[in-house]
Amino acid sequence: MKEATLQTIRTLNKYKVYIGTGIGVAIAITAGVTFFVTQKVQKTESAWQALWKINNDLAAVSQQGRVEKDRNAALSTAAEAYKHVRNTMSSSSASPWVLFQLGNVCYSLKNYDEAIRAYNDFLEKYSGHPLASVVKQSLGYAYEEKGQFQEAVRQFDEILAQNNFLGAQVKWDAGRCYEKLNQTSDAVNAYTKVIELSPNSNWATMAQYRLSALK
Repeated sequence: MKEATLQTIRTLNKYKVYIGTGIGVAIAITAGVTFFVTQKVQKTESAWQALWKINNDLAAVSQQGRVEKDRNAALSTAAEAYKHVRNTMSSSSASPWVLFQLGNVCYSLKNYDEAIRAYNDFLEKYSGHPLASVVKQSLGYAYEEKGQFQEAVRQFDEILAQNNFLGAQVKWDAGRCYEKLNQTSDAVNAYTKVIELSPNSNWATMAQYRLSALK
């Protein structure tokens, strides 16, 4: 037993440099992971705080009823702030909301190309996010504002295939775009579908009005 113990000690002495290095690496890795997790938590908290502040500042401007010039200046400031958060805190859980809000602010500024980029960026990265259908609908609106009605319809139809909750609304949206394309029969079909999907909704009421106008 004594000899076996001595042999173990000699073996450990022989490889102590390697063993010590291994332990050091393990400690370094553990410390690194701890630091990374801590930093990630801090980054996430900072991202949410930044998001809250930007939204709060915008809400304050809206409540004060400022003139359009001041409102646009506030929106432009918010857009730059969202871009900064997006670029510096992209790994935080707030990132999907930042992209969504960036798209919305750009849309409000009528910068539809920037809005489309933000919405598409969201959908490429977070297609399974609960907000995805709403983002796709907003993307459809941005295409509609650019006069790309067929692309807008495509976005709305994709939502219907994935989310029945928004079905009546997006079919109303599609019907509106079909009218702008002078595709009356498609518009009629879309409005009819609205009524089928949600007969007692406001969307159905508006669809019925448009059907009456088209006949």
